[in-house]
Amino acid sequence: MSKEMTQEEAQIRAGIEIMLSGVRGIPEHLPQGAELASGIAEQFQYPVKRITLCALGGSAFPGDLLKVITDPLSVPLKVSRSYEVAHAKLDQNDLVIACSFSGNTEESLSSLDDALQRGAQILIICAGGRLEALAAQHKLPFIKLTKPSPTFQPRAASGFFIGALSAILEDLGYFPGARERLKAVGQELKTLMNVEEEAQQIATVLDGSIPVFYAPPPYAESLARVVKIKINENAKSPAFWNEIPEFNHNEMVGYTRLHDSLTAVFFEDPLASPRMQTRVNQSAQTLSDYGVKTLKVAIRPAQDRLTSLLATLYLFDVVSCEMALKAGVDPNPVAMVEDFKAALGSFNGVKQA
Repeated sequence: MSKEMTQEEAQIRAGIEIMLSGVRGIPEHLPQGAELASGIAEQFQYPVKRITLCALGGSAFPGDLLKVITDPLSVPLKVSRSYEVAHAKLDQNDLVIACSFSGNTEESLSSLDDALQRGAQILIICAGGRLEALAAQHKLPFIKLTKPSPTFQPRAASGFFIGALSAILEDLGYFPGARERLKAVGQELKTLMNVEEEAQQIATVLDGSIPVFYAPPPYAESLARVVKIKINENAKSPAFWNEIPEFNHNEMVGYTRLHDSLTAVFFEDPLASPRMQTRVNQSAQTLSDYGVKTLKVAIRPAQDRLTSLLATLYLFDVVSCEMALKAGVDPNPVAMVEDFKAALGSFNGVKQA
């Protein structure tokens, strides 16, 4: 191997360590995020009956993860990924959370404008940018995030977001014991992060193919979707997701042909109903019988469902970085996204949306 290639590999490995050092901190980020939310709920003037998190990408999927945990508590939490708040009607009993690590995500900025015009209560969570300036201008409740290190990637900030959102829900009376639960989750998560050997095995299976992730509820829109995002951003590779059993009624027949470049990855939930477990296993077997490359990955068993989610996601943080190493790419830059944003030009608010 040439000296130049050795230097390139060293740079990639350094980039991988930057990425993984960020996500390894999630056990500590959870309670730190909760601390940032102290006193925020006291600033809301009216009772909060509905909550909408307006965000994209890494600022949105913490809401998807949190919904898995809070849905059994009947928490009225919704995630909106658009230029407008995804509610037909808003009033003073709605809390709209405009969320963006950079503070410059145009969809979140537009949703903030929309919420202001429609009379909702508003909370802003960001690390700066235009959202911070608007929080000051309109005197809105505001949580400021900070990078633990100069090289910290915003996509590794899930723990801060989950911690802050959980604490707010607790203070609003929707998520009793959230702060203590987050501490317990962080401690348990630390014991489940020795995944390098399994991650290397999974990355070897996925190498050179396009993974498509499948999971049963409630893990499809949360786990499968977020794992797909990690492969996209870190490994710079296409990846897709869908939900079982919907997959069985349409998408699976698409594997009849033109599937040579795909690997179907099925998440197994040990707590799912026996029929759902049978469905997942038979889905993998049916595709395998048709010559499709398949892989089954167990969702991490843990005392808390949030721990299971975060531990499985950490496994795929490492998988995606192993894939990046095999592909010879640094997981940190997202040049195509930045080029696309530049090509869109400046954004001037909700009227332009």
